[in-house]
Amino acid sequence: MTARTLPFEADFVREEAAPSLAPLVDRIPLIPERKTLHGRLTARRLYRFYAMLGLVFLIGVAPVLLGMSAQWKAFGFGLIFPGAGFLYAGDGVGILGAALSVAAFAVIIFIWWARGVILGPPAVMVGTALLSAAWIEGRSGVSWMEWAIPAAVLALHGCLALGRRKGFTAAKARGAQLNAILTKTQPVMRDAPITAEPEMPPSQVAEFRRMMDLALQPVDSWNGFSTEDTWQDGALRYQICTMSWNLALGQYTRLPAFHGYLNTAQKNLIRKHIDRKTWNYWYWESLWGNFKIEKNPVTIDNIMLSGFLGVSLGLFETASGTSPFTAPGSLTFRWDEKTAFPYSHESMLEEVVKNFKRYDLGWFPCEPRWIYSMCNLVGRTSLALHDARHGTDMLARVGDRFDRTMEEEMMMADGRIKVCTSSPFGFQVPSLSGLFGETWGVRFMTPYDPAGAERLWEVMKQDFISVKPDGSLDFRLLPLGWDTRKPADFSRWPELNPLMVTLWAAQEMGDERIVEATMKAIDQRSGEGVAASQSWGGRNTIRDMVNRGLPDAWAKGPILADAVYPDVIVGHAVTDGAALELVLHPGAGAMRSDIGLDRLVPGRGYRVIETDERFTAGLDGKARLTVALAGRTSLTIVPVA
Repeated sequence: MTARTLPFEADFVREEAAPSLAPLVDRIPLIPERKTLHGRLTARRLYRFYAMLGLVFLIGVAPVLLGMSAQWKAFGFGLIFPGAGFLYAGDGVGILGAALSVAAFAVIIFIWWARGVILGPPAVMVGTALLSAAWIEGRSGVSWMEWAIPAAVLALHGCLALGRRKGFTAAKARGAQLNAILTKTQPVMRDAPITAEPEMPPSQVAEFRRMMDLALQPVDSWNGFSTEDTWQDGALRYQICTMSWNLALGQYTRLPAFHGYLNTAQKNLIRKHIDRKTWNYWYWESLWGNFKIEKNPVTIDNIMLSGFLGVSLGLFETASGTSPFTAPGSLTFRWDEKTAFPYSHESMLEEVVKNFKRYDLGWFPCEPRWIYSMCNLVGRTSLALHDARHGTDMLARVGDRFDRTMEEEMMMADGRIKVCTSSPFGFQVPSLSGLFGETWGVRFMTPYDPAGAERLWEVMKQDFISVKPDGSLDFRLLPLGWDTRKPADFSRWPELNPLMVTLWAAQEMGDERIVEATMKAIDQRSGEGVAASQSWGGRNTIRDMVNRGLPDAWAKGPILADAVYPDVIVGHAVTDGAALELVLHPGAGAMRSDIGLDRLVPGRGYRVIETDERFTAGLDGKARLTVALAGRTSLTIVPVA
């Protein structure tokens, strides 16, 4: 429903979308040719990392070169490879010790990634090396291991280096192939007008009610939230922001003319986001990852909190046209009665700007010393939303460096994007890339770089997703990473499903063939209606919310300002600037309930088309109606001449 020029009952007709839409970009840009495997800033970090490994290797072989005791040799070998000291000790117990050392090292590597425990891997190496030295006490080691272990370690690093070079060569060749495809591929994004999506289907109404039940409980109540995962995908911060974003997207696309309990729910979720229960994890991650006792969760790193909260704030402001968190102290992170960190929306985002500036990359970590591309794209979007609504210049201070890092450091030779990179050492975690990790950020690229979003989307389609001749989705998942995480309870956290992330990206891009095929695939695997229940955005939704905001008709036209939850479930609420269309559902059986309207023309007469009820707006532009709900109920409220 779009704005009309003749806001009277006789003119109330539904407008149709334009039959054809112009592309947002003229052509998809080619993948830049890469001369070197890594960008300058990444290479500097890797050189430092390799130098450190070389130094450890020299320390590890020094006992052999200096003719020291078997204990020292076992300890040294344990430093250059996990369990190597036990291999040097020999016998069955030594082999078992080596196997357990490798297993312990693998576990701590995972914990390092998941929790930011940067001292974990060297601690395990030193600890197992000491154990091997204690085990061999009084005995001699296996003599031929004195040269075999160093040779094997050197050979391993040589093979890894060769593999990286071969991978780079293959990536460049793949990039050339993709560029040939990109030159012939038409962009899918279109410059479309902002229009409301259709009313919620039944499965989405059910999901809306689920989110309302969680969000409308008292802020200090957590019934229905899961606290089993403090650190990773299922953590409270992600449960909260997923609901915050979906509700804001839903308000923008389906409920722009409804405030009431929908606004209350979003404000409650933001207040839950700043509750210590949500961010208490950071005290520990800062301690073991940054070696700093830090009770303030946004002052250093932690973009997975500050950036995500910033997007929740910005999307809510945009969708509702309200700004309830602008006052100093309206966002207060309270540690205890004596310690609190008061912010406003703007001052909290100034911490995001400060953190972007702290690093030469212009990107900053989630977990200590781990930089994620999707999280930084979210952080960038949080600044863009605030700049657009409030006229600030936050993005102007960090945007250029951010964009250079995306192209020079994070984009690979085949056009794909690094998902997780070590900020001190420069290496990436390749298993975290793939359909989930790389597609996740596409919709946050569309506001500022639609051409780059087109390129990444086409690369993902060429490498991971396509539509078969029968209309079904063909997709490829990478092993050992986010694509195939096990266990993953998609019924509790559907946003963790790589196909759901694919759907959201396809909807933002307006790629209808992928949207249709992905929705079918999700429903086949997860149950009928699941895909629709999570489809809160549409074509250009994130892009429009950042760059265009609320259309004037939605910002000023009549709204449903008040309804009682759970008695009245609002499935659609749209205004054209003069009239108001509502679809309401009873919460539990047939009933009558009062609703409140606002932003009517003071003193003007209105008519409910379906019931022929007439009323006059008060001098404050408000009115109250009693509606009978026996099932899905459509109300069309129009001004009368």
